[in-house]
Amino acid sequence: NKFTEADEAKTADFEARADPKNQDMATLLEEMKAHTKKLSDLRKNEDPRLSFSTPEFREAQRIFTENFKKNFGRPVEWALVRKYPWSTPTLEKLEVPVDVDGNPWPLDEEGK
Repeated sequence: NKFTEADEAKTADFEARADPKNQDMATLLEEMKAHTKKLSDLRKNEDPRLSFSTPEFREAQRIFTENFKKNFGRPVEWALVRKYPWSTPTLEKLEVPVDVDGNPWPLDEEGK
C-alpha cells in the first residue's frame, strides 16, 4: 500500500474538477487533502534503505534462517522435554548436548 505522486495528482485533479458550492465535494476534498498530507508527512521520515524486498535483505534473511535452523553451529543444551506422551513439554537442561537432529554432540578431550 504505497503512497505515490499519483495519489497527490489524483487529489489535485479532483480539486480542479470539484464544485466549491457542493458541500459533499468540499467535504470529500478536505478529507483527501488531510489524508495525503498525513501520508506525505509519514513518508518524509522514511529511509529507502530499510526496504525488506531488496535482494540483499532476502539473501541475509535466508542465511540467518539457515543458521538459525542449525543453532548457529552450537550444541543444543536446553530443550522442551516431554517426560510422558500425555504430559506437557517443559524446558529442561539436557544431560548430554545434542545437535539439531537429536544426535549426541561430539565432545572434545576436555568433555566440552
